[in-house]
Amino acid sequence: MLLTLDGAFYRRLAVTAAAIIVYRLGSYLPLPGLAPERLAELLQSGGSAVGRISIFALGIMPLLTVLILAELVKTFFPSLRRREHASADNRDQLRHMVIGLALLLASAQGAGLAVALEGVSGFVQEPGTYFRVVCTTTIVAGAALVIALSAVIDRAGLGMGVWLLFLAPTLAELPQNLAAIADAYSAGTYPFSSVALAGLFTALSVAAIVGLLLAARGAEFVSAACVWPLLITYTLLAWVLFGIGIAVTGNLDQAAGYLAPGSGVRYVALAGIVILTVWLYVRSGRIAGLPSPVPAAPIAATLAAIALAAELLQSQLQTALPLGAVHVVVAAVVATGILLRWSSAAGSDADDAAQSSGLNR
Repeated sequence: MLLTLDGAFYRRLAVTAAAIIVYRLGSYLPLPGLAPERLAELLQSGGSAVGRISIFALGIMPLLTVLILAELVKTFFPSLRRREHASADNRDQLRHMVIGLALLLASAQGAGLAVALEGVSGFVQEPGTYFRVVCTTTIVAGAALVIALSAVIDRAGLGMGVWLLFLAPTLAELPQNLAAIADAYSAGTYPFSSVALAGLFTALSVAAIVGLLLAARGAEFVSAACVWPLLITYTLLAWVLFGIGIAVTGNLDQAAGYLAPGSGVRYVALAGIVILTVWLYVRSGRIAGLPSPVPAAPIAATLAAIALAAELLQSQLQTALPLGAVHVVVAAVVATGILLRWSSAAGSDADDAAQSSGLNR
């Protein structure tokens, strides 16, 4: 496949890699105004602690949060999805609105982060209004740059910029996490059964998602139907469980107990929300003129099984998963989407070359 693309794949791969490298480097650039000695301690410890006080501290999450809310609204109000796909102008308007709201959210989160950093003794050199303004401005600028990197990957890279940047931190820490699991297993503190269950979960989850996408013949709507309903589910899950707790107990403290993993109510709510959300999502696509080649039932069953298996393994069997339910689904969708897109491009190039050769003869 790769040799038939005349370097197009390699150029896009290079752009994607460059954007991800810039994103990862930015995750190690600390916010201005922090105490050097405290920064040195964090740099020595490494890990995600450095990323939490970097210029990319928010990562892609402000944009992703707004996108989840937008998909939630379009799922429950299909007319909005139909309007979005009615014209390019409508799509541009929605895109600009989403970016604006994401930056507004980033400014609120940046201000909160600045106040939180001031609350850590000796962490900020000169606490006060000036630091808060500079910190918030830097956070918003960093969020804007991350959004721009995502757009670069979409236009000049391999595509799926939001998801690649969403996966980047988790995949960067994956070798370290796997090494920690291997060390625990070698030391006899982590059983082989847990290692095997984690591997089996990952393999079966990826195989199930890939099977759905192949059955859909690369239809983008099915890829979206595999990702957005799961993200919407985890966004709504806490609210639904808390509402159930209030209705049953009438007490805020006791209602909070329904949020804990491992309860039967949580499993039922999780499966129910996944199934309902997938059905509504596929329905909204059909109303908007985007019919799904794969029915809602197998998509809902697959996502519910993955989500429930991840919950059971982590809460009941104390199994450490290299990738959780959301990350394993997104990774499978991204990898399959890239392979299908470029294998299709390679096949098209080969057909064109064959036709050209025939004409020349």
